[in-house]
Amino acid sequence: MASIAARQHVHNGGAMAMAAGVPGLFHMQRIFWSFVGAAIATATIANVLNRVIAYQRLSSKNKPSPSKPESFFFRSHATITATIREYSNYSTPLSFRNKHFYLPPVGLITTMVAYIVLIVVCVFYRFNVKDFRDFEDIGYRSGFIAVCQMPLIVLLAGKRNIIGFLSGMGYERLSWFHRWTARALLFTVLIHMGYWFTSWDRYDYIMVKIKTDPLTQKGIAAGGVLLWLVISSFAPIRKLSYEVFVVQHIISWLGFVAALYFHIPDENKIWIWLPLAFWAFDRFVRTMYIFYYNLAIFHKTSSGLIACKATFEPLDENHTRITIPNPPITWQAGQHLFLACHVLAPLSAHPFTIASLPEDGKLEFVVRAKKGATRRFFKYAEKVWPSLPSSQANQKGRSVFIEGPYSKIRSLRQFDSLVFIAGSTGATFTVPLMRDVVQQWIGSKSSSSPFSGFMTPAGAVTRYIKFVWVVKRKSSVAWFGSQLEAVIRDVESLRNEGLDIAVEISIYVTCDDMLTSGQSSIKGGDTRGNLTEYAQASGRESPVDEKKNLDGSIAEISSISEDKDCCCTRVITDEDAIVPPCNCASKRRQRESGSSTSSLQKTARVVDSRIAVLSGRPHVSNIIRKTAEVALGEMAVVVCGPAGLVQCTRNAAVAISDDRAVHKGTGAQGIYVHAETFGYA
Repeated sequence: MASIAARQHVHNGGAMAMAAGVPGLFHMQRIFWSFVGAAIATATIANVLNRVIAYQRLSSKNKPSPSKPESFFFRSHATITATIREYSNYSTPLSFRNKHFYLPPVGLITTMVAYIVLIVVCVFYRFNVKDFRDFEDIGYRSGFIAVCQMPLIVLLAGKRNIIGFLSGMGYERLSWFHRWTARALLFTVLIHMGYWFTSWDRYDYIMVKIKTDPLTQKGIAAGGVLLWLVISSFAPIRKLSYEVFVVQHIISWLGFVAALYFHIPDENKIWIWLPLAFWAFDRFVRTMYIFYYNLAIFHKTSSGLIACKATFEPLDENHTRITIPNPPITWQAGQHLFLACHVLAPLSAHPFTIASLPEDGKLEFVVRAKKGATRRFFKYAEKVWPSLPSSQANQKGRSVFIEGPYSKIRSLRQFDSLVFIAGSTGATFTVPLMRDVVQQWIGSKSSSSPFSGFMTPAGAVTRYIKFVWVVKRKSSVAWFGSQLEAVIRDVESLRNEGLDIAVEISIYVTCDDMLTSGQSSIKGGDTRGNLTEYAQASGRESPVDEKKNLDGSIAEISSISEDKDCCCTRVITDEDAIVPPCNCASKRRQRESGSSTSSLQKTARVVDSRIAVLSGRPHVSNIIRKTAEVALGEMAVVVCGPAGLVQCTRNAAVAISDDRAVHKGTGAQGIYVHAETFGYA
């Protein structure tokens, strides 16, 4: 009996016939890909529909409420979308011993649970899992289902791939699915091995197979490499050294593919050639782009061999501004690219969000120095920048290589109101997005982009923007101070021309002991024009009422005083109130400084007086709710920052949408959320 099982395992492969009424092995592979294809098709339809909606809104921007659905079809679509968002965007907060754990949103978890269910059904369909006679058949089918997952895993890993193009999702979001589908593959392989081992164990045949059967040996080798691929991809391990992780990951994957190739029957080798072809295509296209963007011979404005020269400027004790003038590429706000300076950090390329617009004529990045390449960039900037004359600082630079741009976000100019929430360097993502909408208001943007994939009219239907930036120290405001002040000036000029728009910018400083709050930007009916309903509908008091009860304007959580830093953790629930500075610096320190309230206010004023500078933390839910209550159409919330800020923003949007019964007969309009978390690895 054991010898018969051994011969079947070695020779029959995919030709093995199943019992009567049991679907064949190749049939179940087709079933698996039918469901996967249906999911990709659904994402594609949603992407196309989103682009159609954007086109419709921007084509109707002269209507009173162009971002509000009118027809029965679009109202029904909005209701379904709101329900899906409320379910899928929520993330359960978890904490243990003062440590916080941030789970993925429910939508992502549900998708992967559905994927696991699909695998289990495809493996066990029409089999009796308790009948020993079905164990070998389950072993065969689970192997076939495992190997047919290979193309999907590779497609989800590529930076330029079909799924991303069809679904409108950037590779950085698909990479999450890549990691979890790889873990699902390991789960399938464990089923495959488990049923074969259980079948052999009945005859005490496991060690015999391992020692004598080359097919089994290659299968165990492939399973071992796959286990290593999964374990080494866990965040704590891969973040130890991402460059090392990438190199060993590719080598390990090629080893896994080689072992798998010799383990599976010939009729299944198509599932090996397909992912290899997808991987080679991705690498080829990326290489061609790298050559084109980085070699000066392709660009008339460049000289020498390398097209891009970058300057490195230290901003404070931990951040570097990297600037590439006259870049050979074009991009959209919200995108990032990979930057490598092999002279300073050999064989290392890191993704950085582009903090400038194409209209600026330069690529600009604000990079936090952590370790490795980013720390070397900062040390080089500290060493070189002070020695450069101001007239030459922007003319000299190191040769750098770039790859990209990458990332995708829905066109924000199709939304009635926008809320931007950024933590620290998250402003590199949100500031360009806000500036891009302002450029659309001004009319200096073109009507289409090579990255949009869909011709859309110029302009914006957006009426109101709320921009919130949370920083540790007020000195950080200088990173984007000039850009924020330019936004205020441009908006004021447009309002004077009669354009019904408004922008509010609030900067929250959490760790600065010499700071008092400012007032909300762009206040009063004179500056808001026809948008005074924002203040009325949200119950805001007049700016002249400066003696309101402070108990209603802040929620004091705690004040932490340290030797060097003063971190204010209170949450400001009303920006229009006069809020005293956080009392986290020692009184002795304040007496020695001899500073008064007026001098504190003078110190705090690091930007235009119409930009609020507050001491504390924002009440995210209140900010979103006040905007949602007066939005005349769908609004968007864009957040970029630490995981805690992102989770808080997502959950706040979900709660507000549910409380207001968005698109469920109340007239409340939808809330779209786009979230970016810190970290790439």
